[in-house]
Amino acid sequence: MKLVDMKLPKKSKKEMKEEYAISPMNEERYPYGLRITFEQEQLKDLPYLKEKKVGDKCMIYCEAVITDTRMSERQNGKTNHSVGLQIEKVDVKPKKMQYSKKMTPKEYKEYRENNGDE
Repeated sequence: MKLVDMKLPKKSKKEMKEEYAISPMNEERYPYGLRITFEQEQLKDLPYLKEKKVGDKCMIYCEAVITDTRMSERQNGKTNHSVGLQIEKVDVKPKKMQYSKKMTPKEYKEYRENNGDE
């Protein structure tokens, strides 16, 4: 499997502010820190994602570096542990399909293409 380097191209501070301005979001089911957004620069290297619709599933394979670890203890005795990761290389593939005898020829072709060896 080939992983694509996700390093951003150098940009001016003005470009960065305009491009990554924070916008209000709807309430989500998962923590914001687990969301990954691929911008236009990354989508050039991951064209599979351009074809997907909201709600579609995919598999993400990545290489990350641990950037920090934290552990703290409160007065009440509760502890908190967190690990920060920086994703450096990534590949995105369709979610593996389960074989079914009821598959149409088109579904079977997609199954064969997407469930081959990594």
